Amino acid sequence: MQAPDPILEMEAVMARLMPPALSQDCQYELEAMIDDLAGPENVARISPVNWTVRSIIGGGIAAALGALCAVFPINESVPAGQSIASVPEDFSSGLVLVSESDRVESMTDEGWSEDLYGSAMHAVRLNVVEESQMRDEESGMLVKISQPREEVLLMPISSF
Repeated sequence: MQAPDPILEMEAVMARLMPPALSQDCQYELEAMIDDLAGPENVARISPVNWTVRSIIGGGIAAALGALCAVFPINESVPAGQSIASVPEDFSSGLVLVSESDRVESMTDEGWSEDLYGSAMHAVRLNVVEESQMRDEESGMLVKISQPREEVLLMPISSF
């Protein structure tokens, strides 16, 4: 006696579980009902006249701002011997930045909380470590600087 094929048995069971297909009439009626529920199609059209007027007004405002900046320039010049970010000679070090990285050490769910405006927020507390690797030009030594910090991430809750 030959053993029944398990694949054919599985296909037969699956065929019984599959719902029958909708008839064409039923499908057309469902599509018509969805179209009726959706309502009329609103298409916003911008006339070329409104677009032209708006672009001329926007161009006029931009030209007026440009003319204003040309007439009254912002003059915050730096004296000849100084730069904006100057470092004194005795303070400048021979350290060169090799790499920087941020990593999340741990994450803790703090639950729901409220922000300043009273809206519901989901709070997550993060322990982050920022690492910088510096190289001393004189000695060639690598220095690793770790700066741990704790952050609270607030995500708005949109559904309950």
